[in-house]
Amino acid sequence: MVTTLCVMTCMLATTQTGERPDWLLAPRLGRGQELVYGGTFVEESNGPGVRFNRTYRLETRVFSLDAQPQGHEVAVFTVLKQSGGRPEAITETTASSARLELARIDLQGRVTADPGVALSVPLEGPPSIEWGVFIEAPDQKKAGPEQSWEVREAGRPTRSWRVVGNEMVNGATCVKLVGAQQSEDWDRPRADRTAWRRRDTVWVAPRLGVACRVERVIERRDPARIEPTHKSVLLYDLQSSLQYPGQLFEDRRREIQQARSFSEAATALVANAGKYSAQIDELLARITSHFDRQPPTPYRDAIVLAKRRLEAAKRGEAPAAPPTSEETTPAPTVAELGKPAPDFVTPDFLSGQPVRLRNWTGRPVLLVFYTPSSPVLSDVLKYSQNISDAYKDYGVTVLGLAVSEDGERVRKQRDTMHVTFPILSGTGLLISYAVEATPKMILLDGNGIVRGHWTGWGAETAEMVTAELRHWLPRNEPMRGQPTSLKK
Repeated sequence: MVTTLCVMTCMLATTQTGERPDWLLAPRLGRGQELVYGGTFVEESNGPGVRFNRTYRLETRVFSLDAQPQGHEVAVFTVLKQSGGRPEAITETTASSARLELARIDLQGRVTADPGVALSVPLEGPPSIEWGVFIEAPDQKKAGPEQSWEVREAGRPTRSWRVVGNEMVNGATCVKLVGAQQSEDWDRPRADRTAWRRRDTVWVAPRLGVACRVERVIERRDPARIEPTHKSVLLYDLQSSLQYPGQLFEDRRREIQQARSFSEAATALVANAGKYSAQIDELLARITSHFDRQPPTPYRDAIVLAKRRLEAAKRGEAPAAPPTSEETTPAPTVAELGKPAPDFVTPDFLSGQPVRLRNWTGRPVLLVFYTPSSPVLSDVLKYSQNISDAYKDYGVTVLGLAVSEDGERVRKQRDTMHVTFPILSGTGLLISYAVEATPKMILLDGNGIVRGHWTGWGAETAEMVTAELRHWLPRNEPMRGQPTSLKK
């Protein structure tokens, strides 16, 4: 029974009548209603020298604990089982992750949880808790064909949604929505940050306002790369929808409460297992008693994993903490005086090899951003070469950063002007190093701290750069050698 809810409810969906049909997207669940979703999560990496493929089977249950006019109280339970092979090769094995959380769903489909519980979809790896069955609808709660709206997400760019129209899913009519979200640098590659793009396609059962099917594709691109280097695809379908009355509802509600209680207690105890040995034994006894006295429900896996963590702690092992939060996108860094310079990985125009800034940690570095068409290019490169030659024995490194995609021109200029220091691609570093005009020189001390920056060129520029550089020369013995490029 793969599509129970789609068969029972999607067939009742509003069909397209008149010029402009509207679909009510707000969730409408009854108390004791349980939605069961099943599918797969597949991730692969095709980066330089790194190739892997991992597959998980995912099951997510949504259980309505209470339904009020202002919204719903639900429990969401996600179980992951890993397999190294193809999705169809996954067998019935022990869950590698089982996470249970409580949440509130308002009339627009907005999900909120207790403080400290992260709801963001991880950009890397499978979701330990999956909320994607709920869609935050526009303010008017109804949506028509081709309507679009935006949803804010803390710490990430705005996600846009668009109604595509009606589409059949497993023989039933559902409303198809497409969501898009991406990092600010996805369309403008940078050499110092990983860029990402997310696309969600959700087929919603209009009568219930929840998903019949969810597909999520996330692509990531490593620094200094043009094409995506990592990709994950999450796909799952609604398998059943049943409403549990009376004692059947109470059995599930009680097991959910006990699972939450046992998991929280286990987390507090295993952090210092040696000190709380007696309390661990007591909690294990309580879990065993619960297993003996209460009928099992699908939420028992959460208790089983808490029990395993306690048993591992008793054996002196260090069990992994249960997942409680997801990856967050780091805030962008911009070069500032007196602060560490943003690290980066960018190609060398001569060798084609990617080069990382931190390879030169421990020695002063002069970054020289320039444009090949600059009328002062000859003076800038001549001065930079003089600095490279004069202070080489003190470990000073000059890095040319050409703001250009014309590699042949950059290499020809390098040869013509007899430049010996590395010339790297600076195109992807303009934001992180606040390069609004070229030429621009940025001086880093031996600890990678920004000590000076100068935009434009003139006789006074050379004097200021040289004076500041001398101030940060190492006071010990001169350093020898240059770091090599990164291995592909």
